Amino acid sequence: MRKVGVICAFNPGNTGMFSVDLAASQLFDAWNIDYTLINFQKRPWRLPSKYLVCRNIDKLGQFTHLLYWGDFQNNPVYGTRDFASREMKFGNARTVDSAVSNWTRLHLDLPHILHKYARVASIGNCFLGAHEAAAQYAIGPSLTRFADTAFRILPRETDSVNEISSASSNKPPLNISTGIDPAFLLEPTEYQGFRECHGFGYCFARSDVRDIFEGLKAIEVRTGLAPLEVSWAVGNRNAKQKDLFCTALATMKKCRFVVTDVYHLAVNALNHGTPVVLVSRKSSETKSSVDDQKKYALVSQLGAMPLHLPLAEDASLFSQAGKIIETYESLMDGQISFREIMGGLGKQKDRFRSSIREIVQV
Repeated sequence: MRKVGVICAFNPGNTGMFSVDLAASQLFDAWNIDYTLINFQKRPWRLPSKYLVCRNIDKLGQFTHLLYWGDFQNNPVYGTRDFASREMKFGNARTVDSAVSNWTRLHLDLPHILHKYARVASIGNCFLGAHEAAAQYAIGPSLTRFADTAFRILPRETDSVNEISSASSNKPPLNISTGIDPAFLLEPTEYQGFRECHGFGYCFARSDVRDIFEGLKAIEVRTGLAPLEVSWAVGNRNAKQKDLFCTALATMKKCRFVVTDVYHLAVNALNHGTPVVLVSRKSSETKSSVDDQKKYALVSQLGAMPLHLPLAEDASLFSQAGKIIETYESLMDGQISFREIMGGLGKQKDRFRSSIREIVQV
């Protein structure tokens, strides 16, 4: 009997992670597949009742399919920093080494441990910076074992495919192929015709953008569009994420475009048919799951590089307002074909769904 466990990187203060987990529920509900949302860390604040907190290997072995769902979960960048720091904070480990060991056992060794009992797969993960982080804690062999023994690995963009493929002993690794971010699997209820909207959306929370008010004013003056703040949380545990997400989508429907430095806000805006101008600092090595390199990888994956604007050294929105306006005008006059971007995204979504369906079939 099929029993699917969906391992989530649940974060109570992050609207983007809410959208990723919501996509899992929506997808498996639509397929009429029984599933359990799983989280590995019991937090001191309330975890929604729909999540099972479980890190016991024997209990995890009762599932026929275990899917690491989205984000950086199988990436040592996440394991040696985000996960490890919470392990110590929540009292699951006393030292960083033991916290990293806990992560390695749950996120890299599980496919090898459970291969006789369960299909363990990685769905829409990011592996940017994995090798460098693994080297710091000598867990490269575990990363290789994961790459070799996971049933399927579907990283969310090709840069991550290359990173995890290089860890594999198999050349080429037949179990690794390109996916997309799971939040793209959310089905929009409707597409709003953005060209008729009278506002533009904005939200800045990740790249330490400066001169925001001046930049927004410059865009408003040149475009005649009213600036509308898109509500989004990247650290507010008190926010009701469902309400916040629905409010964000409603605001996006009023926008001709959205300018933001938030990765998952951009994903959801694009997925719901609203163009995005995605800003970030200049590219460097990925040292954190919130670094900007994933935005470079996203636009490359979607063939949407003209929608990405690296900020100048001063990180000023005002100094780049002219380029943002040029990008907007190129969208409106068709020099940047949003239809082509969305068409390519649709094909990637279809392939991704098919790959996931193949994994969870009995």
